[in-house]
Amino acid sequence: MMRSLVGLMVLVALGSAWASVRVQEQLITCDKPEHALNAVVLSDETAIYTEEERACWIDWEQDHLAAKREGYQWVDVRDAGSARNLILPGIAAVHWADLGDKTFLRGQSLVLLGVGTDLKKLTGLCVDLRHSGQFEAVHVLLGGVRSWRMAGQPVQINGFVQASHEVSAHELWLGASDGLWQVATIGLSPEQIASLPVSREYVLDLGADIQQASITLIQQIGREPLPAPREWLVIADTYEQFNLAWQLWQQLDVTVQPFWLSGAWPAYAVYLEQQKNLAAHAGQPLAKLCGM
Repeated sequence: MMRSLVGLMVLVALGSAWASVRVQEQLITCDKPEHALNAVVLSDETAIYTEEERACWIDWEQDHLAAKREGYQWVDVRDAGSARNLILPGIAAVHWADLGDKTFLRGQSLVLLGVGTDLKKLTGLCVDLRHSGQFEAVHVLLGGVRSWRMAGQPVQINGFVQASHEVSAHELWLGASDGLWQVATIGLSPEQIASLPVSREYVLDLGADIQQASITLIQQIGREPLPAPREWLVIADTYEQFNLAWQLWQQLDVTVQPFWLSGAWPAYAVYLEQQKNLAAHAGQPLAKLCGM
């Protein structure tokens, strides 16, 4: 009896040790290439908006003049740090979580200006504020402050602020979950495209020829507008390709302007590696360095 119990304990211990080895094999990838990006599991799920939520949106090109004519109150609802770095002169700055408590806004018609990649959060807030009955009307500006800047509206820059036409790797990641991006790639391989945080149906591969890529993108943009809230986002394989494509685009007579991934693919690869490390070590001790 005792011998059987000891044997069972040994089997359990061996099983645990084997499982631990399997975990370590997954965490320590010293023998694998640094660019093995497929280790990160990306979600294809994007935000699905109801008709009530879509009714909250206001597009700058079509509706901002009507909002101005009807006396809408623009409200900057970004966090304090973002609002300090980029000030919108004459626009009330109120953190989104405090809107319901501001008595001076009650009874007015509001347009909320976020960072641009917080659409799902602000749309839900808009619906809640409408249901509260405290305001005449509430809308959310699609594109947020980025749309405001691209429209040439006045701003005061006090800190580091990314160019209005550029999107960071973090914004690419956040915006993908909100269903914001229709991606156009220049020079990316199938493996790189597969590592993007958007479904393949929302990716247009333009090839590596920059001039032909620009022509193809212009044709695609001109066919029909994207359904809200999607916007075109161009991702180049290298910064040199990004710079050349951007300069070429500025020489073209095009009314619709896409967004561009800042730093091109290398910036996203660095960000993706950071996300891999965070996911691998969440709730676990850091793996030992190779050779130690």
